[in-house]
Amino acid sequence: MKPRTILHLNTEAGWRGGEAQTLRLAAGLRARGHRCLIVGVPGGDLVRRASAAGLDVVPMPMRGELDLRAARGLARIVREAGVDLVHYHTAHAVTIGTLATLFLRRRPATVAARRLSFPLRSALFGRLKYSFRVDRVIAVSEAIRRLLLRQGLDAGRVVTVHSGIDPERFTRGDGRRFRESLRPALGADTDKAFLIGTAGHLAAHKGIDLFLEAAAGAAAECPEARFLVVGRGEGETDLRREAARLGLEGRVVFAGFRDDMPDVFAGLDLFVLASTSGEGSPAVLKEAMAAGTPVVATALDGIEEILGDARHGLLVPPGNAPALARAMIVLARDPDLRSGYATAAKTKVLEFTADRMVERTGEVYRSIDPMA
Repeated sequence: MKPRTILHLNTEAGWRGGEAQTLRLAAGLRARGHRCLIVGVPGGDLVRRASAAGLDVVPMPMRGELDLRAARGLARIVREAGVDLVHYHTAHAVTIGTLATLFLRRRPATVAARRLSFPLRSALFGRLKYSFRVDRVIAVSEAIRRLLLRQGLDAGRVVTVHSGIDPERFTRGDGRRFRESLRPALGADTDKAFLIGTAGHLAAHKGIDLFLEAAAGAAAECPEARFLVVGRGEGETDLRREAARLGLEGRVVFAGFRDDMPDVFAGLDLFVLASTSGEGSPAVLKEAMAAGTPVVATALDGIEEILGDARHGLLVPPGNAPALARAMIVLARDPDLRSGYATAAKTKVLEFTADRMVERTGEVYRSIDPMA
């Protein structure tokens, strides 16, 4: 594909999986000779990190998806920068971007990302939103693609491209350093503890409450087990209260947001993803696999595309805390099983590299204009 000017539009101020993927994709495309502009919320994490990475960044206030001022501003950026393609990375970005094209004489090619497995709020409006002046929709899992097709999107315009990670980065973690950092919270228990962790935005659909319930069950049979919750979010106060109710005080650490995830994974004996819905192609699962950390996860469609049950780890039914606890106990007691799963997972995760994501995304771009 000849060099293009590609604008990445992301309306989120915080830092979650979608923002990490936006930055990773833009950096990968730039390395392949394309010019990438990132348009994001002023002062937001994506704008800050992209600027630090040396990418071209245009901060732009965006007040909701029907912000006409933002749409006009985006149209001006597209026109002045000679943008060939706009990639929408959030649902609100799709609406703002589509409105922006109404102010342009020449519409650039457009691609929309769909990262969550929640159904579109309105099948009719969703069909219009992801079809009108949108050339392709990238679903980050086949499960999301099937859901979009069931809601009426054209099969020829919806493509699956799993999100990608840099596996090599997660082979270099310092687990000893991380466990030492937990000593103030867990004391000498960090030396001999069997450390079970989860990570993600502290929202209801991430199932952190189920993780805590399962932790209480596992702790009854594994006295050496200690537990870690990495992340921040609106549910943290309630989750801390739930941990206390379950008698986990002194055995669970709420570690907040961490930038040293390779160290975190290296320090864990077991990683658990307890989500009950909404997962597309969770990067945190792939990162744990790349680090060689044994994994237990819930059997959601997108997760099953990454982790094969009893091949690369253990899968349990979503929302089933007793089954989650039992899986924790089984792996805590069987180091050979943990080792076998971890080895298989490190091979499997090579299907989900950032390089592969960038190449597949480039193929989607070319499918809009094969001559480009």
